[in-house]
Amino acid sequence: MRRAAAGASELPSDLPPDAPLVLTSAYHGADLVDSVCRLAARQGLHPGMRLADARALRPALVSRDSDDAADAADLLHLARWARRYCPLTAPAVAEATGAGAAIARDGNGLWLDVAGAAHLKGGIRSLLADMARSLRAAGLTARLAVAPTCGAAWALARYAPAAQRYACTRLDSPGARQLAGSLAGLPLAALRLDGTICTAMASAGLRRIGDILGMPRAPLASRFGSVVTARLDAALGHVNESFTPIAPPRPLLSLQNFAEPLLAPEDIHAVIDRLAGEIAAILQQNGLAARRLQLGWQRVDGAVMARDLHLSRPSRDAAGFRRLLAEAGEAINPEFGLERMWMEAHDCSPQAPVTRAFGEGVSVSESRASLVDRLVARLGHGAVLHMKARDCWQPEAAQYMAYPDMESAGFDDSMNAAPHCLTAAPRPIRLLAHPHRLAVVALLPDHPPAQFVWQRHTHKVVRASGPERIAPQWWNAAGGTRTRDYFRLQDEDGACFWVYREGLPERGEDPGWFLHGFFA
Repeated sequence: MRRAAAGASELPSDLPPDAPLVLTSAYHGADLVDSVCRLAARQGLHPGMRLADARALRPALVSRDSDDAADAADLLHLARWARRYCPLTAPAVAEATGAGAAIARDGNGLWLDVAGAAHLKGGIRSLLADMARSLRAAGLTARLAVAPTCGAAWALARYAPAAQRYACTRLDSPGARQLAGSLAGLPLAALRLDGTICTAMASAGLRRIGDILGMPRAPLASRFGSVVTARLDAALGHVNESFTPIAPPRPLLSLQNFAEPLLAPEDIHAVIDRLAGEIAAILQQNGLAARRLQLGWQRVDGAVMARDLHLSRPSRDAAGFRRLLAEAGEAINPEFGLERMWMEAHDCSPQAPVTRAFGEGVSVSESRASLVDRLVARLGHGAVLHMKARDCWQPEAAQYMAYPDMESAGFDDSMNAAPHCLTAAPRPIRLLAHPHRLAVVALLPDHPPAQFVWQRHTHKVVRASGPERIAPQWWNAAGGTRTRDYFRLQDEDGACFWVYREGLPERGEDPGWFLHGFFA
C-alpha cells in the first residue's frame, strides 16, 4: 500500500503497457526499492534491492519516489476503518507488541487487539474472513494473521504460509508450544530485526527462529545485542508489551448542564441559540462545516431525546443554525424539566473561509440553500424533493426526483436550461405519468393522424408537425420500448397534443398510437 510522491504518480503517455513500475526511497545515499508492481515482481524485482541493480535487470523500468506522508495518512485511515472489528487499532510500528492481529501489505500493517471482540463476528475465523472480503472489495490485497502477541502476528502475517497464520489465541502451555512451533520455521527477519543483525547471525549459521529458541539468552545477547532476545521474548509472550491505539475522533459537541431543571420555553430557546453559536464556533476553529446537526436533551426522569437537522450543503453559519432551529424549542416537551441539552455536528467536511467582495450580497445559490434548509427543518428530512435532469432522450426517463444537494448540483438550473441540442423540438408543459393508448385514423402508416379518439371524444386534427424520432436506449435491453415517432397535433378546438407512434411498419412491427402530453 505504497503511494508515489505528489506530481510523480502520472505515468508518461508514451509508457508501454508492459513497463514495470517501482517506488523508491533514498537510504544512506543509495536509492532502494520500497515497493514493486505485480509485473515487476513477476520479472524478478523485489523490495530492498538497489535501484541500479533493478535497472540492470530491467532497463525499461519506471521508478517513482515514495510518498511516506501519504502512506502514513492512508494507513491511519485504514486503522480507523478497522475499528468496526475491535475498539483498539493502530498502524503497525516496530516497537508495537501485544495481543492482537496484524494486517500486512508491502511493509505496512495494522495492529488490532481482537481480544473480547471476535464473538461479534462469530469467532476469529469469521472475523478474518469478513475483513478479507472487505479489503478485497476495496482493491487491497492483505495478509491476515492472529496470534497471542503482536510480535508473533506480525511475523506470521509477513512470512508464514496461509495455512499457518492462525497459530493460537491463548498463551497457556499447549498454546505456547503451538506458537513456538509456528514461529520456528520463519526467518529471523520475522522478529523485526535490523538487516545488519540478520546478516551477522546468518554468518554464524543462524537463519531461522527455531535456531535460537533453545539457545541461552546471555550469550545470544552479548554477541548480537539485547534486541534479539527482547524481540524473541516479545513474540513468545515472555514479556508483556502493548501498543498505543489511535484515539477515536472527538465528536464536535457543545453541552450545557443545568443546576436547576429548565422549564420555561423562552429559556429553552435561549439555550438553543447559545448551543448553535458554540457549535458554529467549534466548526470555525476546526476549519469544518457540518451537513447534519443533532439537538439532544435529557429530562429529569432520565428520558433522552434528539432531533436531527439536515442541511442541503455543509455550513457553519451560526445565524443560519439559529434560524433553522427557531421552531425546535416548541417541539421540546420538558415535562418536569430538562437536566441538560447538547448539540452535535455530524457529516463534517473541510471548508475554507468564504470571502466576498465589499458590498457583495447573498448569492442565488446561498438563498436557495437557505430556502431548502428552512423547508427541510419545517417539513422533515425526506419530505422535500427536487426534480433533476438526466442525460436521456426518453421523455419519461429524462428527469427524476432526488434530495436537494447543493454540493452535487442536485439543486441547480438544469431543468430550466436550454436543451443540449439547439435543433431539438419543443417539449409539452404537461407530461402524462403513463402514456394513454389512442384509436387513430391516419391516411398512411407514416403520416400524422387525421383524427383520434381519447376519453370517448373524437378529436379532428387540423394542424400537425413532425415526426420527431426518439430511439430507445440500445445499451439497456430491459427498457421495453421501441422506436417512437412523436407528432405535435392541434384539433379544431385549438387544443395541442403530443402524440407518438411506437413501432416501425417498415420493420414489420405492429405500430401503436399513444398520447404522452399537452402543449399550452
